Amino acid sequence: MFLEGKIKHYNSARGFGFIQIEDDPKDIFFHIKDFPSWHIKPNEGEQLKFRVIEEQGKFKASDIVRLNLKPEDQPLLEQHSFNYRSVPPAEKIVLPRKSVSRLKYMVLFVLIVIAGLGFVAYQKVQDHRVAKQLKAEQLIQKQKRIVEQQREALGNLPDRILSAQGRKNLDTVGYAVNTQQRNTSASPQFEASKLAVVKKSEPIAHFKCDGRTHCSQMRSYDEAVFFIRNCPNTQMDGNHDGEPCEKQFRRQILE
Repeated sequence: MFLEGKIKHYNSARGFGFIQIEDDPKDIFFHIKDFPSWHIKPNEGEQLKFRVIEEQGKFKASDIVRLNLKPEDQPLLEQHSFNYRSVPPAEKIVLPRKSVSRLKYMVLFVLIVIAGLGFVAYQKVQDHRVAKQLKAEQLIQKQKRIVEQQREALGNLPDRILSAQGRKNLDTVGYAVNTQQRNTSASPQFEASKLAVVKKSEPIAHFKCDGRTHCSQMRSYDEAVFFIRNCPNTQMDGNHDGEPCEKQFRRQILE
């Protein structure tokens, strides 16, 4: 509701003053910033039309209209401009409560969706980790089963450790064998038999298959033996006992 009054006092140095309302003992405070056409100095006794509002616990004049000011004295921009302060508090646009509630629900819904997606992602990571660990455990168990099967197939093979007495017996047997071998190698009979074998086998290296097949063609018993063992179509061992030309070389066979 608009009230009417006149300027009772104005302090130009500090930019504020008071408005006197008829039949009202209380004066209303005003500030120059709330004055239209403030470039024209307010004068005491000037008629005003205004609203009374409360600001920081104090009443003051607002939406002031200067009734004594001629239209041509007002700037063109001010004449046609809309002053948002002239809108009564009850008429100011206020966002409906339904819209505010809807906005809150939308924000809450978005937060719930984000939390749900985060939970799903966390579960997938956990499932992947558990599956990987389970696979590793299965592989370990499989390797253990393979090792056990191999052990069962081979049987138990415990490590055998020779006792001191067994090691002593083994050394004694080895010593006896080595001694016997040395004695045998050093005996005259062994040396003679070895020389006989060498002497007997020496001519064999000079024999060769040349088509002869009968005993009458052989020059020695060793040659006949070479021929029946290495040459084809020989006719020198009738009874197949491995001794050719027995009648011809009987003395050499006995030797």
